[in-house]
Amino acid sequence: MQDKQTIVKRFQPVRQEAPKPITDDGKNKGKSFYTYQILDRQEAIDSKLKLLHGSFFGKPIQKFDVGRVRDVWVPYCYLQYHFYVERHVMFRKKGLDREGEVAVVFDMNEMHPFQYDYYESGELNLGKGKIDDGSKTILKCSNSFHDVEEKAIDHIQFKIMKRFYGKNGDLTLTKRKRFYRPAVELEIIYKGEHSNLRYAYLDEFAVKSEHILGLKYRVDNNF
Repeated sequence: MQDKQTIVKRFQPVRQEAPKPITDDGKNKGKSFYTYQILDRQEAIDSKLKLLHGSFFGKPIQKFDVGRVRDVWVPYCYLQYHFYVERHVMFRKKGLDREGEVAVVFDMNEMHPFQYDYYESGELNLGKGKIDDGSKTILKCSNSFHDVEEKAIDHIQFKIMKRFYGKNGDLTLTKRKRFYRPAVELEIIYKGEHSNLRYAYLDEFAVKSEHILGLKYRVDNNF
């Protein structure tokens, strides 16, 4: 007769091996990944300024002047991770495990990540080619990919893993893709002296209410 422990062990769930990391920054032969411009430049600027002004019963509540205006490519990074997390359940030696894919889009200019609904939106719709034709200034990023990935992982653990599963998960980078978004950089000057930069984006994300910034993330959470 077979040992009872051997039989039980045979039917315990086996964790699948995570995919090996794949990175592609689109820098071969001077080419870069980018999102497509689909918005009218002036309409995008007007929409951004209206948003910055705000309103109170139809009247502006923020007064400012616009200084320098220039067309730019803003650096971003798409990072996708394979996650595995096991949730311990009372009276069960083996907890309930979950694994899948989770993704973030990282603004490398302002150094902050946003959740990206990979399951709903699929792969980013990116073009690939030379963008240094002089029509737009390519914004430089002085931060390393190590800094980017560190912040991205912290965001995933805190905003997704702990939120849905109550604990950190094991994360393995499966895809990393640097890309650029077309935008108009606006110098906003408050009270004649305090200035900062804002960006009116010209790609499809701006059309979809900045879907790239959306906090919609669907996971299988039926415990």
